[in-house]
Amino acid sequence: MRTIIMSCLALALVLAAAWAPPAAAQVRLNELMADPASDWDHDGLYDYKSDEWIEVVNTGAAPVDLRNYWVRDEAASEPRFHLDGVIDPGEAAVFYGSDAVAWQSANGISTAGFSLNNGGDTLYLLQGPEGGPWITVETVAFPDHAADDDRSYGVDDESGQWMLFDGLSPYTGDTPPTGSGCDPTPGEPNYCHTQVPTEVKSLGMIKAGFF
Repeated sequence: MRTIIMSCLALALVLAAAWAPPAAAQVRLNELMADPASDWDHDGLYDYKSDEWIEVVNTGAAPVDLRNYWVRDEAASEPRFHLDGVIDPGEAAVFYGSDAVAWQSANGISTAGFSLNNGGDTLYLLQGPEGGPWITVETVAFPDHAADDDRSYGVDDESGQWMLFDGLSPYTGDTPPTGSGCDPTPGEPNYCHTQVPTEVKSLGMIKAGFF
């Protein structure tokens, strides 16, 4: 009888672990550019597909292996790109559409890049093994005016809210998020380079804004 009870308890623990919700994500989406008008990947050529980019940040207290993370957009049922590399606490990593195209080509997938829609789209950050299943870690929906020439959409370091970085392509409308005059900041802390910050912050300090 004791053996049966112990076996049942062990099975219950296994099932509980299988159905337990995922731990709070360490990796978060931090900034994206859906409609590049410049050579953002610095390969010497402008390409609307290759020069799209996304940025993720490690908000946790330990290094994270990005090989467990993937991204896709609203139109895709499978990941568009498999992230790679290791990022330390507070560190950001930028991936370009050219990286996605190279990965897609190497894996026999249609080379659509990130395929972020210029009329507005949703970017999904996924976590899971090769071939799935994947858990959705985060979704970020951006409006059409956030996807105009050389505008990026990113997390404001001060408020932790998503905002428009339109310094290279000013937005004069009143639909939120409204224009900030800030330049896009791939790989750097998300503050206005055209303004003097009220407080000097490292990327490691900024991660607190996600909680």
